[in-house]
This record gives sequence, structure tokens and C-alpha cells, in this order.
Amino acid sequence: MAKKTTDNNVMATSDFNMEKLSTKELEQHLETAIQAESNVAVFGRRGSGKTQISKQAIVKAGCDELYMNLSVMERTDFSYPNIMNRDPKSKYVDFLMVKAFQPLLEGDKPVVALLDEVDKADPSLWAPLLEFTQFHSINGVKFKNLKTVIMTGNLLAEGGNRPCLPLLDRAEKYLVEADAASWLEWSGRSGKIHPSVTAYISDHPKDLFGAVDPEERYADPSPRGWAGASELLFIGEKNGWNTEVLNKKVCGRVGKDAGIKYSNYYEHYQILLPMIEEIYNGKDVSDKFNKLEPTKRLVGSMIACARLANMLDTHKGDKLPKAVDHVGKFLQKINYENALVAIRSQIQLERIIKFNLDENPEWGSIITKITKKVSGN
Repeated sequence: MAKKTTDNNVMATSDFNMEKLSTKELEQHLETAIQAESNVAVFGRRGSGKTQISKQAIVKAGCDELYMNLSVMERTDFSYPNIMNRDPKSKYVDFLMVKAFQPLLEGDKPVVALLDEVDKADPSLWAPLLEFTQFHSINGVKFKNLKTVIMTGNLLAEGGNRPCLPLLDRAEKYLVEADAASWLEWSGRSGKIHPSVTAYISDHPKDLFGAVDPEERYADPSPRGWAGASELLFIGEKNGWNTEVLNKKVCGRVGKDAGIKYSNYYEHYQILLPMIEEIYNGKDVSDKFNKLEPTKRLVGSMIACARLANMLDTHKGDKLPKAVDHVGKFLQKINYENALVAIRSQIQLERIIKFNLDENPEWGSIITKITKKVSGN
């Protein structure tokens, strides 16, 4: 069992004798497990993306998903005796299947069962789960469409319990560590994380998570908390909430300590917006931008690239918007490290390829440097 710790540099003082995976590696192992029709049990800190990554892997594999939250289920949720319609002349009782299992029995679409919160399942579920995971059946009724079972759970220090070992024996078992680099890459792809939050986590990667064991603390940062804070920031800006309210909303999602430190980034964000507008209108702001303090420069470059990423994702037609040229010129004239971080986290290689940004004269030299940096050349 993991020892108590308040050091958020440490994911866990014990790896529970499981192979550790980054979120990127978890994607690969889930995809290959589905191909091999192998079961997987994934454990990790709250909000680390276990469930969401599993759902994405299921979609990518072309399978249907059967989601079951084991923390709210009872043994009868797997099958129950058909007492009401029992033939009085028969010595036997049939077992009925719950309707949720219909996709496993009917049609021919492969299904992956996602059993969430396995660490909080009632022990009465262990027996049916043993058959479900090993034989893909319940009471001997074979689920012909069930391809793979994925189970997810939290750490012991975060309120979870170890599932029974015979159940874990029926699956590959991994401990996932959501690192800041992978999370920032995801945030750039998803467009769901506020640019000021992205800049803050880029500068303070240790604040992506709080302590493994929060002891008496009720609020601490987590990837889910930062995503929730971003959602509130976007909604608040749309509805005109004042800065004080927004900052307290962030504190409410990720805890007071991280929220107060983050608030400086949001203040920078608001100050920088007029400058970002000038960039998008084709004005050269490099002189005054480069005189800003380092944190503001990082936030500003993040905002400029995040906005362009969203613009590209919604772009229709062959001709790219003029903003591509404007932002490219801006990035050429600012600190290289700021440009590198902003492009890698917000624009990303997929958009560079999709929109042929390397062929754009304003982007070519920057992208060449970045690709060399990524490849290690």
C-alpha cells in the first residue's frame, strides 16, 4: 500500500508491482489489447484520462462500447432468476439477462465492455465478473460479440480498493501516469483547455496534479479539475463574468493554492487580448511584445496559436485565412522557445501536415526548427 505523501512530484510511492505507462503508451496498449481480444485493467490517479482514453480506443477500433459503472451495480445487475414466469412443472429456473447486455448477444458488431470504477465495486460482483472477463459469458450464456473487457480504477490513496486478485489475473494490468507533456498535447488537439491554463501548466507541470494523498485537503488540482476550470472560463467570458468571479471558480475546481498562482496568468491573458487582436489584424507588435515579462510572453504566444488552431479546425475551403500569415510573421520575431512551446502544444504536427503550413513562407523556417527538435536532430 502506498505511503502517505504530500509531494506532488511523486505519482505514487509504490507502483503496486504494475508496469507504468504514460497516457500515450496507454493508448497504444489499449488499441493492441482490443486487436488481440485481451482484457486490460488500468489504474491511476483521478482525472488522469483512463476512462476517456479507453473510450477513444474503442471508437478507433471500430467497436461499440458497453459502459458499466461498477460502483453503483449489484450482483443482480448481471443476471437474475426468472421466478415470475417459471414453469410450475419444471424443476429448473432460467436466468434472465439484463437489457444492457443485448448488444453482446444480438447483431454482429464487436463490443468492448468498459467497466469503470472497478476499485469501488461491491465484492458481491467479483464472482460474476470472473466469468464475464475470462469466458465472456454469464451463467454459461456466451456473449458472442464481446471482444475485450477494459476495467478502470483509482489508487488506494484516493479512496479505491484493490479488486480481487483472481479478477486481476484475467487481465493485463497497468499503472498510468498522466504527465504534463501528454496532457498539453491532448489539450492542443481537443481545443477544450483555456490558453491561460495551457500556459500555466506548461510553466508549472507539477501543478497538473495535487498530492497523491491529500490528507485533510478537500480540493487539489487534477487534469479533470483543470478541464472543468477551462470550461467555466470559456462560459464566463461568453457571459461577461468579472475576473474575481472567474478566479474563484478556478480555485473551486483546482483548489486555492493552484488557483491563486494561476490567477496571474488569467490577468496576463486579459491584458494581452488587445495585442492578440492587433496580430490578427496584421500589425507588427513584436517590439512591445518582446519587452513583456517572460510569463506574459508565454501566455501571449499560447493565445495566438490556440486561436489559430481553432480557426484552422473550423476552416472550410482551399484558401487558408490571412491569420496564418499574420501569426507566422509574429512567431518569427519572438523568442524561439516561446514559439516552439506554443506551436508544439497548440498547432501540433497534425495541423501542420493537414494544412501544409511547412510550405507557407511565413512558417517554413520555424517548422523546420521544430521538427528537428522533435526528431532530436
